[in-house]
Amino acid sequence: MYEQNRESSMDALRAKFLSKIVVEDEKLTSKSKIDLARLPPCHSALKPHLHRLKHHVALYKLADEAILAKLKPYDDGQGWIRTDDGVLEPVWSCGAALPNSLINLLYTGDREEKKEEEENEDG
Repeated sequence: MYEQNRESSMDALRAKFLSKIVVEDEKLTSKSKIDLARLPPCHSALKPHLHRLKHHVALYKLADEAILAKLKPYDDGQGWIRTDDGVLEPVWSCGAALPNSLINLLYTGDREEKKEEEENEDG
C-alpha cells in the first residue's frame, strides 16, 4: 500500500516515515511543525477502520437478498459503538494513538526546549 514491502507492521512503517520527515539534527518536540497526517495510520487506528470496511462489504454481499441478516454495526469487531442515546459512532482507535516511546520523546524534548529557553532568557 505504501510501497514498503519489507515492513511487517504499520507501526514500524510509521516510525520509518517519521524518521524520514524529521531532519537528523532536529529534535522532535510538540512544537515541531510536522504534519502527522502524512503518516500512515497506526495499528490501533487501522484495525477498527478495517472492521468497519468488513461490515460494509458484508452488507454489500447481502444486497441481493430480500431479508437481510441482522448485522449489527455495534457488535464486537464491527468498528462502531452505540452511545446511550442510540447513536452510532465509529471506533477511532482500539489503543494508544502514539507509542509510549514517542510520547516520552516529545515530553523529554519539550523539557529540554523549555530549559534552553530559560537559559537564553537568563543569559
